[in-house]
Amino acid sequence: MNQKLFLLLASLALFFLPGVVYAAEQQENKPAQQETGQATEASSNGEETAEEPENERQRDRLDSGMERFDSQVQRASLWVDSFFADPEYEAEEAYSQIRLRPEYYYRKEQGSKFKMRFRARLNLPNLGRRVSLVAGADEDGGEFDDSVDDSADDGIIGLQFFMKESTRWNTSISVGMKFNDFAFFVGPRFRYTGELGKKSSYRFTQTVRWQTNQYWQINSRLDLNRAISERFYFRQTFDGRWRGEDAKEQGYRTRISSYLTQRLGQITGLQYEFSTIFHTKPDTHVDEYRVAFRFRRQTNRQWLYYEIVPQFSFEDEFDYKFNPGIRLRLEFFFGGSAAKRRWSREAEDTEDFRW
Repeated sequence: MNQKLFLLLASLALFFLPGVVYAAEQQENKPAQQETGQATEASSNGEETAEEPENERQRDRLDSGMERFDSQVQRASLWVDSFFADPEYEAEEAYSQIRLRPEYYYRKEQGSKFKMRFRARLNLPNLGRRVSLVAGADEDGGEFDDSVDDSADDGIIGLQFFMKESTRWNTSISVGMKFNDFAFFVGPRFRYTGELGKKSSYRFTQTVRWQTNQYWQINSRLDLNRAISERFYFRQTFDGRWRGEDAKEQGYRTRISSYLTQRLGQITGLQYEFSTIFHTKPDTHVDEYRVAFRFRRQTNRQWLYYEIVPQFSFEDEFDYKFNPGIRLRLEFFFGGSAAKRRWSREAEDTEDFRW
């Protein structure tokens, strides 16, 4: 009974939090807007507002980078992928980053579970920012369901060599070592992005990995993106994974997901998800239907985030019974991000920031 009450209260909090947070952020932004207006008035009265040469050079470099993301859908995709820490986005980041995530899961049929995840990406500047050292949880090796999957806890260490990089293309090769089921691995990664007008785009990502224990792993993902408005963003994802060690029992595992993201402010977002997960062996069969509501917010400390994710699912393992649950996560993030630097500049230049 206490568990049901807890889930009910968490769900209610999730639906009321966005409005409260948005109102609070609007109130917090008023002094900054007033200061901006005062600075503009002072400039019109002849006061000097010149910047130092070094600041001007930094702004010029940032402006040149912004030209690559001049459509609404690309701007929205950049914010969503960066803020919600999409693994496909992080795989292309040229900045050093460290993420530490203590997570608590509760699901009615599986019970409670606590995880501590660590992921580090350290760019090697002496090699021309073309190589990154990657260590921690294996994001590419996991299953689709974080709350019950143990393979994502596999530790790895390796190097990622970046090759062709542009707005449309990103290619790299990774080599490294897995600690759980010890094996060395090597494999390429390709990503291609194209636009379907200023409000729609697509992104295809292909990853291939070979391991010394004679297992292959092939991950394919197609994202169809749409900027609905200045605060709403929709993504349809088709994600398929073939893993050699599971091929005989599961065949090709697929997840089809619909995500609706609502940007509540510069540091707050809400994501609605509906996913279907199925496999092809011994026959095509649905493993799980899942609905989740992901509330994510950056605290007053820029390096600390928290998430509240009420969800419910219907799984074949439990005869498709209604299975409610919740995920609570803290995230300690240290490092740089091209997206964060860009949005900080954008927020300075506009009174009411939008993508």
